[in-house]
Amino acid sequence: MIRYIILILIAGIVGSILAKQKGRSPVLWFILCAMVPLVIIAIILLPPMVSRGYTKKCPHCAEIIKEDAKFCKHCGLTV
Repeated sequence: MIRYIILILIAGIVGSILAKQKGRSPVLWFILCAMVPLVIIAIILLPPMVSRGYTKKCPHCAEIIKEDAKFCKHCGLTV
């Protein structure tokens, strides 16, 4: 947990230093740069769409297709 906090702080500090050198608002850029690692972590921790029921795997070619599909768009077989 402490690693994530350090990562967020480092990203925010680097962003604010670069913003200050370019004449931008360091506080705003600190917040924006600190949010990027949080968004990446949230995306990684979200469950894949397959487990939520929106998609399924084709039984023949194992490609991801929509759950309501009548045939696979990759191999053309009826599902």
